[in-house]
Amino acid sequence: MKKYGSVGLLVLGGLLMVLSNGKFLLASAAWVFPVLFLFAIKEWNWKVVVVALGVVTAVSNQLSFHGMLPSLPIPLFEYIPAMAGFLYAIPFILQKIAFQKSNRFIATLILPSTYALVDYANQYFNPYGTFGLLGYSQHGNLPILQVASVVGVTGISFIIMWTASIVYWLSLAGKRQSKRIVIGVLLTAMLVIVIGGGLRGSVASDAPTVLTSGIHTVDRNDAEVLEIYNLHEKDLNDFLQKSEERMDELIELTTEEARAGAKIIHHSEGAIVMDVSQKPLYLERLGEVAKEWGVYILTVPYIFTGEDAQNENVLYIIDTSGEVALEHYKYGGNMVENTVLGDGTIHYVDTEYGRISGIICWDKDFPAVVDQVGEKDIDILFIPSADWREISPYHTIVGTLRGVENGASVVTQTVNGLSLITDDRGHVLAKMDHFTTDHWVMRGYVPTESSATLYSLWGKYLWACTIIIVLITFLSLYFSKRGNGEE
Repeated sequence: MKKYGSVGLLVLGGLLMVLSNGKFLLASAAWVFPVLFLFAIKEWNWKVVVVALGVVTAVSNQLSFHGMLPSLPIPLFEYIPAMAGFLYAIPFILQKIAFQKSNRFIATLILPSTYALVDYANQYFNPYGTFGLLGYSQHGNLPILQVASVVGVTGISFIIMWTASIVYWLSLAGKRQSKRIVIGVLLTAMLVIVIGGGLRGSVASDAPTVLTSGIHTVDRNDAEVLEIYNLHEKDLNDFLQKSEERMDELIELTTEEARAGAKIIHHSEGAIVMDVSQKPLYLERLGEVAKEWGVYILTVPYIFTGEDAQNENVLYIIDTSGEVALEHYKYGGNMVENTVLGDGTIHYVDTEYGRISGIICWDKDFPAVVDQVGEKDIDILFIPSADWREISPYHTIVGTLRGVENGASVVTQTVNGLSLITDDRGHVLAKMDHFTTDHWVMRGYVPTESSATLYSLWGKYLWACTIIIVLITFLSLYFSKRGNGEE
């Protein structure tokens, strides 16, 4: 009977793991499934655990991200979530082994620290970005979300996993007095996080704001929109004509937003596709609009450059004098898109509305690069994006977390996805869902001052701190006697 109960806990834990990530992001599920996993594998030998838990975490992660990855001609690409999910079984296995070695409280650090290391490996070595970080599940929990401003999104994962291992540790044999102390400390720590985060999240910013408009004019599911990518090779003249028509439409809409009072106008990724011969005139025309109306324009043309050169997916910021003030080439997902590779440097423009910068869509999935936003005191980060129904709103939420980590407001204009304006605390200031309207313009007032975050000071060193925690914990357990719960 006990065996079936353990299997039931494992299956239920797997179901909640599905709901905690990817397309679901159910905040409460993220706190519960790790506890269920620990209790499920309590009586099993580690070989059975490797197989059973590894299969469950792999399948669960695959289901979380089912249909969310693009279809690409890369072997096993669609099963990347399953492979990543299997890796997340390892921290639970190590935690089980640690508790078999000792019941000391320090053993509870194995699960959160090793889980965080898997997250950091994802951040620094995964060429596809940080898809799957558990901390994203708390995007709607503003008090917990503020933890990201101190220790990043992986720090949220650490807290979730440490809470789970402590809950499990309290069920083990040991001194009641020690457990009462731990319960008191745990409750106090959670109160500090919730109250402190709640206060940080509730304090209204008194920074001045700027009216910003986000624009896109196309639907990526439209056959004519998709056909233009092939038309460049089939019939260049027809391509140029259709590209000019879209250019006229986009510039007209940009002018309308400037006339309506917007001071910064932001195009989505993929809003315009053109031949390299059209780029100078396009930038010149936008420059005239920017100069006439005294506005800043962010645009992201996809540029066909010819057979002997890589195409360009590039962001330009045009200032109020009509000149190109910033040029940024996309670096995220370049191995898939095969466009000109950006150097991973975050550039910025100082304006009367604060220090502004821009990255493109997949770029935001690489926090090791986006951390420059906090280091360079950027006030507003623009993220023109192009998504699809299955990956929305997950991919937009990723950008919100980058803003909370680095103390910046984030403006994301997304074709075929969720467009969002959030402040440095993660408050939603404006949003527009591509799939619920056919007028794809988002307007909102964006704070023009960033806030300093502790994460900006030490975020790049947290992976090293986590390794130190792992080493100290393992050494402490290695030299300890078989634990009986004594401290």
